[in-house]
Amino acid sequence: MPEAEYELPYEGAKEMLLVDNVESREFLAELIPAVAADLPEPKTKKKK
Repeated sequence: MPEAEYELPYEGAKEMLLVDNVESREFLAELIPAVAADLPEPKTKKKK
């Protein structure tokens, strides 16, 4: 979502996606898959 806004939740934090349109089902239906696609792959745990 290239037009997404980012904000600092508190001083010293990393920027985070600002989601203020939580009442719109259409917006959330677009947002959730877009965010999920950008998540990194889980790291594999090393066995001892």
